[in-house]
Amino acid sequence: MRGWLLLVLACPAFAGGRVAGTVAYAGKKPTPTRINRTDLRCTVELTDSPVLLSPGGKALANVVVRVSQNAPVGAPLPAASVTFTQRDCRYLPRVQGAMKGQTLVVSNADGTLHNVHGWLGADERQTLFNVAQPPGARQIEKQVQVAEVVKLECDIHPWMKAFVVVSAHPYFAVSDADGHFELPELPAGHYTLEAWHETLGTRTAEVTVSEGQAVDPKFAYF
Repeated sequence: MRGWLLLVLACPAFAGGRVAGTVAYAGKKPTPTRINRTDLRCTVELTDSPVLLSPGGKALANVVVRVSQNAPVGAPLPAASVTFTQRDCRYLPRVQGAMKGQTLVVSNADGTLHNVHGWLGADERQTLFNVAQPPGARQIEKQVQVAEVVKLECDIHPWMKAFVVVSAHPYFAVSDADGHFELPELPAGHYTLEAWHETLGTRTAEVTVSEGQAVDPKFAYF
């Protein structure tokens, strides 16, 4: 046989499974608190609603679900930035997840001055950055280098707050308006998961992920 024999070796497919579900809520229906705005340029009527329920009232939005133990190592840093917009004198969205090393981007879409005050921890243990952002100013970009909760506030408008739950890996998701979440595909194995909510605290669950299967950790708040 003349010439070279070219062998094409097929790489095995990623043998993983899914972690997905809905964060259930069976507690008392919260009463939103009306915000007393101190800036006349903030024209939208606002309420403070950290406990945001699904339309049916049985599921919880803005819960960060992530792997807390046995997370796969070596996952690449997501290329996308974690983006917040200050609009109508509030942070949108209110809760996001991020991987350590990702870039946090904050823009000001309002016609008033804001300042972006980033705190280490939801309990505001240490200032990470504090930057003024006038109307029309360039977006603020900061690399998040801590695997911690980062709280964003505006010192000018103290009702404005948002949270970034930073992990050392990309295996996390935030429950949507219907309480649903789905993590990126995980290799088959056993994992400890954590659910985090800004006022209702954390829950943990143990799951075993099997190849080609989906598993629901059944997180619930009461």
